[in-house]
Amino acid sequence: MTSEYYAGVAGAPGVAVGRVRHLTYGGNGEPATASPAQVGAAFDAVAARLRCTAQAMRGRGENGTPADILEATALIADDPDLRAAAVAAVETGVPADRAVADAAERYAAVLAALPDPTLAARAADVRQVGRRVVQQLRADGGTNGNGPEPVILVAEELGADDLLEPAMVVAGAVSRLGGPNAHVAIVARALGVPLLFGVFLPSATEGRQAVLDTVTATLTVDPPPHRLEAARQAEAAARERRQELAARRDLPAVTRDGVPVTLLVNVSTAADAVAGLAAGASGAGLVRTEVPFLSARAWPTRAEHAAALRPVLAALSGHPATVRTLDFAPDKLPPFLWGTSSRHRGLELMLAAPHSLADQFAAILDEADGARLRIMIPMVTTVAQLDRCRELLSAAAAERGVPVPPLGAMIELPEAVAAVDELAGAADFLSLGSNDLTAALLGLDRRDPALTPGRIADPAVLAAVVSVVRAARRHERDVSVCGDAAGDPALVPLLLGAGCRILSMAPTALDEVRAAVRDTTLGTSAPE
Repeated sequence: MTSEYYAGVAGAPGVAVGRVRHLTYGGNGEPATASPAQVGAAFDAVAARLRCTAQAMRGRGENGTPADILEATALIADDPDLRAAAVAAVETGVPADRAVADAAERYAAVLAALPDPTLAARAADVRQVGRRVVQQLRADGGTNGNGPEPVILVAEELGADDLLEPAMVVAGAVSRLGGPNAHVAIVARALGVPLLFGVFLPSATEGRQAVLDTVTATLTVDPPPHRLEAARQAEAAARERRQELAARRDLPAVTRDGVPVTLLVNVSTAADAVAGLAAGASGAGLVRTEVPFLSARAWPTRAEHAAALRPVLAALSGHPATVRTLDFAPDKLPPFLWGTSSRHRGLELMLAAPHSLADQFAAILDEADGARLRIMIPMVTTVAQLDRCRELLSAAAAERGVPVPPLGAMIELPEAVAAVDELAGAADFLSLGSNDLTAALLGLDRRDPALTPGRIADPAVLAAVVSVVRAARRHERDVSVCGDAAGDPALVPLLLGAGCRILSMAPTALDEVRAAVRDTTLGTSAPE
């Protein structure tokens, strides 16, 4: 049989071999008859399944980023407005499956039409929930499972939980819609599942052998024998390398010429912290706090902050824990801020509601639980902003009779780079948010496929990194990198050459980055 080749855009790296499996929802296509109560029960079932999957992952000690996304998607299934729209249509006689699909599409369209284009990723999550509820109503499972043989999962628009189907061994995935910053891509990278976007695969490819290779960003259906064998060898080599790197976790992160590098982990959950420490991280360079509140309808209370932070900081007891205050932004905006102008940034929103920031500071201090606490402020542009944050933090510490923890600034906007010398003097430490900084300096949207970690090598971005490192050195401040660039082993020599000595990344990136550090020879440090 003649081979067929399809080109796309890489969303998660790797090589995979498997049978093409088109993911479909809706069973035999007959309209689903269901009462309003049954529609509500279907939403409940979808939310419960997502939460159960997330909890099972955490129970296995797997990293928490996919679990976070699944739980956030479960909150969409819980949304009363989405449910009410579907139920109202059913009560007027609309078939239940169409009522759910239409409600989800209207809800998604509202999100996609908001001023911030990065909210389109949330719209995809809403559509995914709608499809899952339809599949639940038709009671067909929607998995098209084929037993233990590995599959290349194909869909018009894959969702994050599609990669976790228990009835399938997902070796690779192909989605026509989406991009490298979509939730499904984040989950794929965390799970090590190679992923391509922008590929339309005809239904006639169902069940046929295929090779997915993200180096060439191609999918080959009915590959020639030599291509198939090469792909299988690449898969085996990747497995062996992961095992070898894991066996070297006790080796220090030191360059060939003796320069030590501190490796930290980015966490959203206790499972992230546990996985990162097990992989040799010295502590957490970024503790995200906004994830539990992405579907919130009001500013989180002190008690809600405390409940979310407690397990994470407990897992980091005895280790550095750099807690970032709420970082609400266009691509992660909760419902109570949906009407906010796209010009507003997370810090501006919090400083406009200082009681909310004070509540978060209080909760962080209350739940420190032995962690070596540091607090980091995102989207800083001026010393005045940082001074106001320090006033609120100092007041919370005085109320509790505890020392004021170090307060740092994230450098992720051009304005912050321009004022970096003043910010370095006012902050106790600095952190480079490479994703936002690269996007802002190059004028790219966070969803743009061109926004890859490697764009930090652009002269404008690299010059900004060097200027931040120099300012930190002048003021004797630590500076870390906590964006995706820090977790890309190919970029390690570049970052170290620019003078960066603290890298914070996802738990799954630690082994490869440690190996890259140990393979790097600097010779001379970044120019002073």
